[in-house]
Amino acid sequence: MELEHSFKAVFASMMIVSGLVACDKSGPAETAGKKIDEVTENVSSAISNSVEKADQSVMRKADSASQEMDDSAITAKVKMALLNDSAIKSLKITVETEMGVVTLSGSAKNQDRIDRAVMLTKAVPGVQIVRNKLVTSIK
Repeated sequence: MELEHSFKAVFASMMIVSGLVACDKSGPAETAGKKIDEVTENVSSAISNSVEKADQSVMRKADSASQEMDDSAITAKVKMALLNDSAIKSLKITVETEMGVVTLSGSAKNQDRIDRAVMLTKAVPGVQIVRNKLVTSIK
C-alpha cells in the first residue's frame, strides 16, 4: 500500500514537472514535447528503481521471517526429541537455534546422555550444526 502511495506521488510530480517544462519554454511545440519525453523517461526510470528496491526489501524481510519460523520449528522439534527420549527426559537442557545452528546448554547426568542429546539433535530435519555446551551434573 505504501508503494502505491509513493507511485502516485511520483506520478503527480512527473505531471507537474512536465507541465512546467512545457509552459516555461517559449519555442516550438517539438522542443516542449522532447522535454516532456525526457522527463517522463527519467521519472519512469526512477519509479522502476524504487519498485525494484521495494521488492528486494520485501523479499529480505520475508526471508528473515521464514528463517525465524524455521528456527522456532527446529527448536521445538529438538526439545520434543529430547523430552520423548527415555534416556534423557530432561528439562535441564536449553535449546537455542539460529540459522539452523542449534546450541545445547545445561547439564545431563553423564557423558553418554550428553552424546545421546547431541545425536538426537543432529537427527532433527533442518539442523545444520550442533554446538554442544552441555556439562555433566555432579550428584
